[in-house]
Amino acid sequence: MTGMFPIRFLSPLVAIGIAGYYFLPETSSNILSLARRYEERVPLLYDAHQKLSKDLTHLKQETVKEVEHVSDKLGITK
Repeated sequence: MTGMFPIRFLSPLVAIGIAGYYFLPETSSNILSLARRYEERVPLLYDAHQKLSKDLTHLKQETVKEVEHVSDKLGITK
C-alpha cells in the first residue's frame, strides 16, 4: 500500500502542472481579447481601465522607490 502513495500523490500534481502550462496562456489570451472587445464597445470602460493602469503604474513606481530607500538605509544590496 505505501508503495502507491508517491504515485497517487504526485500524479495529480503533474497533471495539473501540465494542464496549466498548456491551457493558462490560451485562457489568459482569451480573457484579454474579451476585455478589449468590451472596452471597444464601452468607451467609459476603456477610460476607467486606462486611468486604473496609470494609477497602478504610478503606485508601483512609488513602491519601488520606497523599497530602494529602505534597502539603502538597511544596507541591503541587490
